[in-house]
Amino acid sequence: MPDASYVLHVWPSQWGLQSLDPTCLASVMYLQLSMPGKFQVAESCDPDMSPNGHLPFLIHGHLAHASFPSIVSFVTSLSRARASGVRNIDASLSASQRAQSIAWWSHVEASLGDLVSHMFFGVDANFWGLTRPTLTSLMPIPQRYYVPGRIRESYRRRLETSGLWRSPATEQEHKSPFAKNEKKRDDHTSTFTRAFEREKVMEKARTILDLYARLLDGKKFLFEAHPTSLDVYLAAHILLLANPPFPGSVLQILLLEKYTSLAPPYELAAPSKPSVLSLFTFGRGVTKEVKASNPDDVRFQRMRWVWVALALGAAAFNIVQFSKSIVILSVDDDDEEGDEDEDAYDEGVDIEILEEDKDED
Repeated sequence: MPDASYVLHVWPSQWGLQSLDPTCLASVMYLQLSMPGKFQVAESCDPDMSPNGHLPFLIHGHLAHASFPSIVSFVTSLSRARASGVRNIDASLSASQRAQSIAWWSHVEASLGDLVSHMFFGVDANFWGLTRPTLTSLMPIPQRYYVPGRIRESYRRRLETSGLWRSPATEQEHKSPFAKNEKKRDDHTSTFTRAFEREKVMEKARTILDLYARLLDGKKFLFEAHPTSLDVYLAAHILLLANPPFPGSVLQILLLEKYTSLAPPYELAAPSKPSVLSLFTFGRGVTKEVKASNPDDVRFQRMRWVWVALALGAAAFNIVQFSKSIVILSVDDDDEEGDEDEDAYDEGVDIEILEEDKDED
């Protein structure tokens, strides 16, 4: 039974992985190695719950530890304090290896992190075909209508700086007499531009993946015979490049076909080298401890249904009251003729009375 005093808040699970975010996925994998069975996983789509405005974060008592390095530091302190069931998976690293690990952390975030962001947010077909539908299916109303676009815009400047933002081709209106020829020329230019941008992205991806393939150099893990926090962080990014069903999958195909030492072994028919991901076959061997619901979301859902019920009740009451105030009058032709006869009779009586008065005078 997981320990309720440790609760890890992450983006929800997708595509056979424990989270759709690389840092959240790395945090889950790290805690599974460092304190198995001692924590709970709470899925969330609200980063504003976190102290730093980003998921993941780990709650222990009244303390919140946000970001992956902070979570690793906290678990390391628990291990030093000899907390039950907690171990430091980086304990065997030398001082030099620790320094290298910290430097490689930053490099993974800057290089592979950019590739992951490019696949989810930088490629227009992937965003509209996979990322946005996935996020909208997980978020409540009204967040599902504006939050995915806001998240994408938050990555735009970073991806544009690194040359990994691919904007969709837009057609321009031409008003000159040679508009048709100009449009054909622009179509050819746009095709060449997209091909050039795609090749530039692929060249950048090859450079990054070559570096990590050489770093592994046939080894199962980067430093030791067992995984460290750096192996976990690297594996989380590779898994999110390899597992999701991207509509634009050129980079994914490159990873799975050319870099088998990095790609997940269960995605390959016969991997030629041991993989850094061999421990993390999420589609088969690893399950979530707990999938907790957010109390604020539950309360919001209840309040929304109460409001809907009250609105419907008020509308029904107003309709009933309005219908009571309506009086329908129906006048028959016979009644109208009868009224006319009565009026004529009354007029005749009045004339006779006047004539009698004159005779008496």
